Amino acid sequence: MRFTLAVALLTATLGLASPVEDNSSPVEVAVPLEARAVEAADSSPLEKRACVSNGCKCVSGLRQGQYCGACVWKGSYVITAKRNLKHIYECSSSGACCDYGTASDCNTGHGRCGPY
Repeated sequence: MRFTLAVALLTATLGLASPVEDNSSPVEVAVPLEARAVEAADSSPLEKRACVSNGCKCVSGLRQGQYCGACVWKGSYVITAKRNLKHIYECSSSGACCDYGTASDCNTGHGRCGPY
């Protein structure tokens, strides 16, 4: 048993005594870059939509963000006027509102309900 302990200690000591190369100087590495056409960046599957001021209103005091028509805050709907449960709205903290139109995640139980 003492022999095993002695061999283990000797092995550990020899491992520490091994010379190590000095790698303190920086090494330059070349990384290949892929060229892409400008059109590829514009082929996004998302479509930009205008936010239409249609007379909708939001609860004032909320943080600015996007809220589905089905979102509820403190027991009442976030959108207080011109609400469509399947639309997404941009609300400001003052209660101003605009409508982006239908959103697939609204009124599903997993819709965007802003940052509250």
